[in-house]
Amino acid sequence: MLQRFHLHQFRNYRDQVFVPDSAVSVVTGENGSGKTSLLEAIYLLGAGRSFRTSRMASLIMADTSDCTLFAEISGDQGSRRIGIQRDRQSLMDARLDGQRVSGLSDIARLFPVQVLHPGTVELVEGGSSARRRYLDWVMFHVEQDFISEWRRLRSAVEQRNRLLKQPGLKLRELAVWDRQVAESSVRIDAMRRRHLPQLTALFEDELAAFSASVPAVGLNLNSGWASGDDIAQVLASSLEQDVRRGFTGKGAHRADLLLSADGGPVREVFSRGQQKIVAYALVMAQVRLIRELAGRDCLMLVDDLTSELDRDNADRVMGAVIRVSKQVIVTSLDPALAPLGNEIDYTVFHVEHGTLKQVQKG
Repeated sequence: MLQRFHLHQFRNYRDQVFVPDSAVSVVTGENGSGKTSLLEAIYLLGAGRSFRTSRMASLIMADTSDCTLFAEISGDQGSRRIGIQRDRQSLMDARLDGQRVSGLSDIARLFPVQVLHPGTVELVEGGSSARRRYLDWVMFHVEQDFISEWRRLRSAVEQRNRLLKQPGLKLRELAVWDRQVAESSVRIDAMRRRHLPQLTALFEDELAAFSASVPAVGLNLNSGWASGDDIAQVLASSLEQDVRRGFTGKGAHRADLLLSADGGPVREVFSRGQQKIVAYALVMAQVRLIRELAGRDCLMLVDDLTSELDRDNADRVMGAVIRVSKQVIVTSLDPALAPLGNEIDYTVFHVEHGTLKQVQKG
């Protein structure tokens, strides 16, 4: 649970402390006031990246050189303190209980956070990389060995790609990385497939609860190479093509989660509104799976649902969010428009020009 959050020189927040409700917080304000930036900062601390941009330099206040995000969180292990500092090029510092950590994985494991926002639909209509990240966020939290295996695969692919681009290909050296790509791909594929049936069942449950008008959707895993083929042989047979393209085209780093309905791929046959519902159901299934398998509650961030969905669907999605998450932070132009229902207790905060104040208890 997020108990206290401090933003320093992040976007339009010069120096701000946010103490959210232990259950539901509603953050209101005009467009451009800093509502989404608050969610972005919380997500960045927990996930290590922004859900709005890949240009990390744009996160830092215009007249400053770096930004700092710090949080006090509580969970099964008691209260913990986490924080990061970034300059315009890279991560400068990451700390857990005051001690420097080499990467963000320790923080991410302690502070699982997920977001519903306009870009969530990229899970359906976007490329395979978004769906791989979706799968691998689950694997990170439920498979202890996943992160080390994923790092081995990434390193092997990088080394293999480097060799593919060099004149005078060194086949003996390439064979070392071929073997590592194949071994790690098989292990990662097995992890993903082990949890796909349960993820699919949870997704189907959430999709049915969201909307009866959305047809059934099937989830299938494309491993990154043809089903039934030996990945080591695939790498060998595709070597000429890989050399020509300059990168490794087969392996678990090229996997995709295929979303299909009776009429074909979801992104081709569903309306954009239906695609949004499918994307939100995927996220809800992901959060539920982590809670069921890893016993971790995920902080949910929801960015102005009513601008993305009609009122009925927004109410259903928000109901699911509150059902699966103990703590939720929602943005809305007006707290009366937030799809919370009359039975939900919540605290309202108002933000204006990067200044955040609690205004009422709902």
